[in-house]
Amino acid sequence: METKNKSMSSGSRLLEDNSWRGARLRAILKFLYIPFVAVCVLCYIGAEIAGCLQNESITDMDTLRRLYYLLIADLILMLGALVVCSVMIGVFLDYWISWVYHAIKNLRCLTKTFFSPVAAVVCSVLPGLIFFSGAFILWDIAWRQQKLLDKLGIQYKPVSKRDLVILFVFVILSCIVFDNTKAVLTWPGCFAACATFIGIMVSYLRVLRPCVEQGNMLYQLQQEIINHTKG
Repeated sequence: METKNKSMSSGSRLLEDNSWRGARLRAILKFLYIPFVAVCVLCYIGAEIAGCLQNESITDMDTLRRLYYLLIADLILMLGALVVCSVMIGVFLDYWISWVYHAIKNLRCLTKTFFSPVAAVVCSVLPGLIFFSGAFILWDIAWRQQKLLDKLGIQYKPVSKRDLVILFVFVILSCIVFDNTKAVLTWPGCFAACATFIGIMVSYLRVLRPCVEQGNMLYQLQQEIINHTKG
């Protein structure tokens, strides 16, 4: 145990506090549900109103005028929700890159990892590979952290293998769904795309939470060892 304490407390291997990045990353991901669901609902409402306007059986001008104003209001709200959603996705990616970089950098102080911090960042922004690379990076971080905590004899909440499998399933489904642009433009395709995206967000959150907690445990453990050594 003394050897492990020396490894954790070595001056050249100090870990950085990554807890606040992980907390904000989870909070942003939770909040992202609201504008995304709002966009989906408003899109559906707009399509229904547009369908009513095209209905030739409706001839009353007052009714048509109200439907027209409702459609305009719906489009404005949908545009606002899209802007909020886009901004939140950008903020999420910013914190995701920062958290991943420091999480792997901390792990590199204690063990080997499949990705280097820079490689993980690059893979996290590659178009078309963001979902898949992100899921694989989370899996690698979880596995390395859990091995370290097992060696140290520390109790922790592990990342569920079921949640990891579900995350990879949704990632594969997203590749299939979003690869067919024409299908996404239909109502069944749009519903499948929205359901897949929400599934990815939920799965990411379930896997991300224990990863963040485990990283915080390693940092806090090192700080306790350092303080004990100084005392």
